[in-house]
Amino acid sequence: MTEIAREFGVRDQHIAKACDGSDIARPRAGYWQKVEHGKAVPRLELRNDRFAAGDIIAIDASGWSICRS
Repeated sequence: MTEIAREFGVRDQHIAKACDGSDIARPRAGYWQKVEHGKAVPRLELRNDRFAAGDIIAIDASGWSICRS
């Protein structure tokens, strides 16, 4: 999320809040650091019960919106 936030000029907490508010599954805090250092981490299924494959979640500094296909 840090890389995505940097690319789009928003804070990583904003991306996390948008994901949580839109019920978008995401790895728990520290997941990628553990993977990077070779530690075993449980791999949970990231489910998508709410959105179609063509739906777009638009996130910017003012908030987020869902564009249905």
